[in-house]
Amino acid sequence: MNLTDSVYNSISGLLLGLGVATLPAIDGEALFGASLGAWLVTTTRINFKAWQRIGSWLLSAGVGYLFTPVALQMTPFLTAGVTAFFCALIVIPISIKVMQWIDGAGLGEIIRHFRGRG
Repeated sequence: MNLTDSVYNSISGLLLGLGVATLPAIDGEALFGASLGAWLVTTTRINFKAWQRIGSWLLSAGVGYLFTPVALQMTPFLTAGVTAFFCALIVIPISIKVMQWIDGAGLGEIIRHFRGRG
């Protein structure tokens, strides 16, 4: 056993101990599509500071990546990257609209809406 094998074994043991080795595989195509969609969302905002742009990009990319499996079931004719791109573009603005509606609506109105009488 040489020094290189010993180092590799030590690093793999450390990663396994930290749980990093057991992380699920990352879909590169979906991650790239979500990143592009998040970049488009972030660049359309004019009055953001640098930290707000980074936060907006991370939020949009994360949401786009996480919603990709759900959207792929509804649109099987699209690839994972295209679906992630659209998820990053669409999910955040819809979430903001719903959040504004909930903030402005009363509890009774929300309950009536979900029961189908609103």
